[in-house]
Amino acid sequence: MATVGLKLVQFGLIDDTGKIVAGTSGLSTSGLYQVDDGVISAKTANITGIEVAPTQIYGNNKVVDLSIAKGTPSVALDFNNLPYDILNKLLGRVSDGKGGYTISSKPRVAMLIGTQTLDRKNNVYFGFTNGELVKPDSSNGTDTNAETREDDTLTYTAIGADAWNGEAIKTYYDADPLFDATSMYADVFGGYVFPSSGQ
Repeated sequence: MATVGLKLVQFGLIDDTGKIVAGTSGLSTSGLYQVDDGVISAKTANITGIEVAPTQIYGNNKVVDLSIAKGTPSVALDFNNLPYDILNKLLGRVSDGKGGYTISSKPRVAMLIGTQTLDRKNNVYFGFTNGELVKPDSSNGTDTNAETREDDTLTYTAIGADAWNGEAIKTYYDADPLFDATSMYADVFGGYVFPSSGQ
């Protein structure tokens, strides 16, 4: 299925039991953080490694089987401008109490990416319930007659989840008759429950 655009990127920190972390230790009161519109918006979320090519197994001078390895999904993310506190939490940076931050232990991060069908009538989602984020580079250059901007470019590496039979990614399609948004969010974000006021 072809898709168009990037409509949604959401994050949640996940604890050792696989549950979403809410409150001051999490990314928000509910634990869920959506990259907002405007200058804090998401530009790209390029997913690679969903599947890998099979290995051919030979016997009697011919291919007799295929060995299928699990994919190792990775997502190259580009954001216009993430809030500093959110970025620090996602990367596992901790304060030294004097305004400086260093990388401590990496938190487990769940992520949901949303795009649309070509007619823009339905949504396609890519869910990752377990993974880590890194910011490998920071390229800074001088301004000329135009500003030289450095985006927030992050790389997400997904980890297989026991609850997903060792798989690292799930796809969802909201036109599927069995699709349920509440179940999807609970599945991806470790038991997340929508606020009672609605979705």
